[in-house]
Amino acid sequence: MASFIVTKPIKMSSFKYAAKNAAPIYESVVNNKGKKIINKILMGTYVTLLEQQGNWCRVATAGPDGWMHSDNLTDHMGLKIFFLDVGQGDGVLIEIGNYRILIDAGPDNSMYSYLTKWQFKYLLDDHKKIHIDYVIISHFDTDHYKGIIKILEDTRFTFGTLIHPGILKFATKDNPYNTGLGNTIKQSGKTILTHVFDDLLHINEAQPFNRDISNFIEALLKANSEGRIMATQRYGQGAFILNKTIEGKPFSMEVLAPFMENTPNGKGFMYWKDDGKTINGHSLVIKLRFGNRTVLLGGDLNTLSQEYLIAQYGSNNPFEVDVAKSCHHGASDFTEKFMQMVNPYATVISSGDNEGYSHPRADAIGCAGKYSKSRRPLVYSTELARSTDLSSNKILFGMINLRCNGSDIFMSQMKEQKNDADLWDAYEVM
Repeated sequence: MASFIVTKPIKMSSFKYAAKNAAPIYESVVNNKGKKIINKILMGTYVTLLEQQGNWCRVATAGPDGWMHSDNLTDHMGLKIFFLDVGQGDGVLIEIGNYRILIDAGPDNSMYSYLTKWQFKYLLDDHKKIHIDYVIISHFDTDHYKGIIKILEDTRFTFGTLIHPGILKFATKDNPYNTGLGNTIKQSGKTILTHVFDDLLHINEAQPFNRDISNFIEALLKANSEGRIMATQRYGQGAFILNKTIEGKPFSMEVLAPFMENTPNGKGFMYWKDDGKTINGHSLVIKLRFGNRTVLLGGDLNTLSQEYLIAQYGSNNPFEVDVAKSCHHGASDFTEKFMQMVNPYATVISSGDNEGYSHPRADAIGCAGKYSKSRRPLVYSTELARSTDLSSNKILFGMINLRCNGSDIFMSQMKEQKNDADLWDAYEVM
């Protein structure tokens, strides 16, 4: 016979978060035990509390509503990182505390669609704005920043600061001392790029930028004129984007690169071989730390820039982390020494089906597993997380979910054969 428990109503504004990964939600509670799992949610997932029976709460959340045990609920959301499948490109959304941080957005509208039709649809349905505290562009290659244009153009978005590394692309090369990235000088046997941009809201430049940069600047200035973004700033090695205590634990976003060279006319960037090597090699490299866990976001670093950074840091190794986003979509242009220094438990490769690149390359996947501190290394691919709905022949874009409470990290992706009670393929990072 079922035991009788008095139901206690809870204010609709009450909420919690899932305290464990793949936390079960039950259809009912009988004799103080959950009966029939109907849903599982990831650690940090928001739940609305509807009513309470002893140690059980009826909740509304993503997927079917039901009952959760209070041991599986917490007041702390923790750190969420969404590695989105944006095709051939990078797109990362970070949520922690009250902060929303967007790092790159791919080459098209995939990130925009995800933000407006899924992640923040609840805000738009309630006629609220979507505020992003930091928009970070790792570097100005179209597969990293072009998708931000559509987001900037939508008046339903507001922004804090846009952060970038300081190198833009011009439309022409009109003299021997001017590349597609700007002016260079020779110094001590090195070529130094001296065309450096700081505040993108106040550019005084006679030479035209290329088409995509021009479109980006136009969207940025329009958003600024509408009061939706107030600041842009160039960041480099040694800066902290955030350095806070969140939920009682330290959280920081430290910029490990790019480095700059001193010249008689100010600071500049090392110029390597060609424009592509140079703009990729001076990507923003960001190390996240929450509690005692770490994540590295390395943009499109290549062999030349990795060797340069190793030399700059000398005997220090700030690159070792628990989770790393693979540099340059799993290209072969990397050094084994740098991968050894990163030495993660898990690697995420963000790539698409562009046959011209063939990313991720077999050696990059192999080395991601080889140079890992884990006995069972985890190597994820946004491309492989993608699936196809055979009933509609629609492509279902993939995503790698990272959840961290400051001491534990779980990484998950949706199973191709989906049902609410067993939706996630999840692993603990260890």
